[in-house]
Amino acid sequence: MKQLAFPALVVGALSIFSGGAMAQETLVFTTTNVEQNPLVGGLFQPWADRVNAAAKGAVVVELRNGQMLANHANYYDRLTDDVMQITWGMTVFNPGKFPRSLVSTMPLIVDSAEQGSVAMCRMWERGAFDAEMGDILPLIFAEFPQGAVHLKNAPITDISDVAGKKIMTNQPAAAAIIQAYGGAPLSIQLPEAYEALQRGTADGMLINFTALPAFKLDEVLTDHFLGPFGGAVGMIFMTRAKFDSLPEAGQAAILANSGCEASRNAGKFIDGWENGAMNYVKSKEGQTFTTATPEQVQALKDKMGPGIEAAFTSRVPDGEMLVEMFKEELAKAK
Repeated sequence: MKQLAFPALVVGALSIFSGGAMAQETLVFTTTNVEQNPLVGGLFQPWADRVNAAAKGAVVVELRNGQMLANHANYYDRLTDDVMQITWGMTVFNPGKFPRSLVSTMPLIVDSAEQGSVAMCRMWERGAFDAEMGDILPLIFAEFPQGAVHLKNAPITDISDVAGKKIMTNQPAAAAIIQAYGGAPLSIQLPEAYEALQRGTADGMLINFTALPAFKLDEVLTDHFLGPFGGAVGMIFMTRAKFDSLPEAGQAAILANSGCEASRNAGKFIDGWENGAMNYVKSKEGQTFTTATPEQVQALKDKMGPGIEAAFTSRVPDGEMLVEMFKEELAKAK
């Protein structure tokens, strides 16, 4: 049973807030992204502004953009070392710490970022991730949309067109799809993807469209095959120890702007960002787009679905329970 849920936390924090004067505490929030990334202006800064307005000086959240304090790989360690007090991180970049949350990367079952974000948050509330998140307090879950397959100067109208090509992905299930259809999956961190494509180290990648303009990948990727090839989840979170040390008014302000409804709104933002990014890429010359037909999707499900689920359940503790709970919460979140 989940020991700490958002509604109970909010009520508790508000009920003991006395309204007296208290010292201001600054919470550094590392976004691990450049200021120009749409996540900063569309999700991170508005969230910080809402917390600051509600806290009325009890705490102040200050954004730190870029990767001077933390990056996509070391965000968890830097947070627990108190280099910063709040951070954003994609769990797929730290699978050793967050293996259970990789249920979010399962292909073929998620319809939207909004749906996936709510499902992941509700799973956390039910205690599904306690074994790996016991020392942290997730504030917002943000599922990213299903990834497409993108190639450099090579037509793709079917998933089998990845045969003989080196495809970057950090998602185990997506890597299994690539390998099953004759491709070679590569694990290369997103900031290094542009160079890998430019130099020919990789022929393409499996990722959602939000990453293309953000990392200028639309300059080197030209052909796109859209299908339900798997997403990934990111979190805004802090350590429980830091949260517990905050004044009650600060705790209440943070919790009032966090949780599953805030996660739903984050997912809605990301869905809109995905559509905008895809339309931007479509507007450029030399880009080709093919959407998988229902028959192609069904063939993919028949070929890969059972094996992907079996692989996840065999290597992840509580894997079978996690897959079933994810499906259950996805159905509720539609």
